Amino acid sequence: METVRTVADLRAAILQRRVAGDAVGFIPTMGALHDGQLSLLRRARAENGCVVVSSFVNPAEFTALDEGDQAHRDERRDLALLEQGGADIVFLPNRATLFPDADATRVIVDGLTRQLEGASRPGHLDGLTTVLIKLLHLVGPARLYLGQRHAQQIVILRRMINDLFMNIDLVVCPTIREADGLAVSSANAMLSIEERHAATCLYAAISAAKDAYDAGERSAEVLRARMTDTIAGESMARLDYVSVADAGTLAELRRVTGPALALVAAWVGRTRLTDNMPLAWDVA
Repeated sequence: METVRTVADLRAAILQRRVAGDAVGFIPTMGALHDGQLSLLRRARAENGCVVVSSFVNPAEFTALDEGDQAHRDERRDLALLEQGGADIVFLPNRATLFPDADATRVIVDGLTRQLEGASRPGHLDGLTTVLIKLLHLVGPARLYLGQRHAQQIVILRRMINDLFMNIDLVVCPTIREADGLAVSSANAMLSIEERHAATCLYAAISAAKDAYDAGERSAEVLRARMTDTIAGESMARLDYVSVADAGTLAELRRVTGPALALVAAWVGRTRLTDNMPLAWDVA
């Protein structure tokens, strides 16, 4: 495994693999690796000759993509896990590498970065698209691997890739969950024992919506109410939003007549968590 920190070294390392004929799979992370990200690595390893993983925390003016406390980042631990998982190249840029002083360009996917997470955390999704397009241009992958847990991110990046005619396959992998259903996230490390138990209300909420849908309910208002009531039943949780949205546009639905997403965000103690469940289709 080769670890690089500069643009020049990254390009040289990837060029060497391209000359050898390897297709490149790419996994962007912000460190503090967990089983969800490692599942992406396993998928990418099986489908590509070269696997590139980046670890970069968005600049201070952007809210972090993953809600976890970045104090839990441990570069040596992450590198050991990546080497064990079969990563070929790990890119560890600092802020000045991706955002030099003269940097003035931001990428906004109009209409998709202002709702849900964008409404709750202004600037967060503009930061996501800006960082990701920089990384995609540097790595030039054939395939980009993302987890279903960040459903809005997937919708936005799919639109960006399509709108900009980027020759990249977006591979969406299922959310990895604990035995009790809680989505694996670096944010979970911030929960107390009591909060960790309470946090399962997010999975219970989206499961309630999915169960109602599977039983024939098509009113999005009813599905949203099922999620809201479930979160309200947990005294340690404070609801941010629930949504039943079109899976391609994130538009709020009145009735579910095609692929849709049940989404929820809530605070459990001082930790903000998100989760989602596909309706009417399965993540491959």
